[in-house]
Amino acid sequence: MPTHTLTQLQYSKDREGPFALYIYEPNSEYHRGAQWFAKKVDYPDEEITIPKAHELYKAVFAAGREIRITDGGDMLVHHAKNGRVLFGETFWKDLGISC
Repeated sequence: MPTHTLTQLQYSKDREGPFALYIYEPNSEYHRGAQWFAKKVDYPDEEITIPKAHELYKAVFAAGREIRITDGGDMLVHHAKNGRVLFGETFWKDLGISC
């Protein structure tokens, strides 16, 4: 069976969600898994609200850690690293959050 390796990030303009928030360890290429968030939380034990996700995001962004947010299809909708937004500059605004 052939092995396929993803060599480029796949981008999306999805703003419907749900979304997965990946917070990377300091100075590392690894994260501890996704925290799912959505406009309407269907699974309260597994998902958080958009405002709660934004609070987590702000704290990690201020620390300069890498953050990736993907849509349900694992396509990148927002990416930040070293205190800079690399993709999805209007992501939070599009979700109704003022930054």
